[in-house]
Amino acid sequence: MLLKKTELHVHVLQCLYTEDLFELAKNHYTEINWNRFDFLNKYESIFGVKLNPIEIFERAVRTGSLEEIEEVYCYKFRGEGNFDEFNIKSYFAICITGYYYDKENPEVVLKCITERHKREGLTYVEYRNGFGGSSEEWKSWHARFARFFKEACTDTFTAKYIVRLGDYSLLKEIIEENPDLIDTIVGVDFSGKEIAPENLENFYKEVSIDRNNDPDKTVDVVVHIGENFYDKSLESAIRWCHQSALYGAKRLAHCIALGIDPLIAISRCNEAHVYESVKERIAQIKYDIKYMEELKTYNVKINQTELLAELEILYTKEPNEKIYRNYNQQRLLDITNRQNYVLDELKRIGTIIEVCPTSNLCISGVKLIEQHPFLKLYNSRVNLVICTDDPGVFDSSLSDEVDFIIEQFHISPKELCKRLGDPYKFRLKENKFVNSNKRK
Repeated sequence: MLLKKTELHVHVLQCLYTEDLFELAKNHYTEINWNRFDFLNKYESIFGVKLNPIEIFERAVRTGSLEEIEEVYCYKFRGEGNFDEFNIKSYFAICITGYYYDKENPEVVLKCITERHKREGLTYVEYRNGFGGSSEEWKSWHARFARFFKEACTDTFTAKYIVRLGDYSLLKEIIEENPDLIDTIVGVDFSGKEIAPENLENFYKEVSIDRNNDPDKTVDVVVHIGENFYDKSLESAIRWCHQSALYGAKRLAHCIALGIDPLIAISRCNEAHVYESVKERIAQIKYDIKYMEELKTYNVKINQTELLAELEILYTKEPNEKIYRNYNQQRLLDITNRQNYVLDELKRIGTIIEVCPTSNLCISGVKLIEQHPFLKLYNSRVNLVICTDDPGVFDSSLSDEVDFIIEQFHISPKELCKRLGDPYKFRLKENKFVNSNKRK
């Protein structure tokens, strides 16, 4: 089944499964810095549990049982997903892999990952990775990772590399200094805390210029967006997805904001999405006025006179001041219509949404699987690809994700394949992709 062969959204370190972590740490667990990036303190703060990883590994080595390690590391669906809970669990793997990084031997970790993917039958994978440190360290490590993935390729397995971006100029230096990696480094990613698209406008312009001047050396852009958006209104979260596509992101990761029922979205926690900054509200009003006619064709109620009057008031306030706006039935209906508009826009532009079913289920905050945001995305016309995101943390392979969709939503394999097509066609630096947006 082609849907189970191509993986387009997977984070390197979170590819490690519980048994992989055990194998990597069983001989070194007393030497590992278990509070790397404040892991132990943050874990205790979030879960109220004081971990002792050394004792956990001692018991695992003695008994052969990995249940305690799995409990610490894996994140399962329980109807009240929380991004911070998921995120801190992923630090467990970072502590273990950090031991090998400190020893200047990351290849041990990467080989574990690629060999597993080969056994799973994957034939094409785009690995995402972030790295800190000085400029030279950042360049050196990313080049090292990319070269490993280049050398891991075989006649039946292709690995590509996506860099979590810090400084675009440094990435261009990596490619310039390592011409052999031009075909391996295929993209840049923005993950972690979501970034307002307008804050990346100059970056997108620079990428566009580079693509026109030297397309072979220019990477594509993917971005995490509409995944963790409690700090803004639902309208703004939807707008961020649209603007990211308009600026030129080839693929958008997650886009829960485009698929979740608005009533469910505001019910996920107290005061969900009722507050946002003055700056964000101003951006939303300008967007609504700019796309007013298009939005009206989707039955979104827009009153330009009222919006302009609100703008005048907002301009007198501090940009970071929080403003409150409650939801009523008409506003919720408008938000559904906004979702429909943006999904159609993404189809028109040619943008692809990376759906990560288990990840989206576990951290979207929906109470029931039937409320999964996938259904609305699937029933739209937008380009979709099924991915895993963090297969180790969620204990779910790409094959598991495809089966999850088939079983939970009662979609036949034939129907699913017909709707999605071969995901390989959505790979980065594929010349067939053209952003058809012509609006300025």
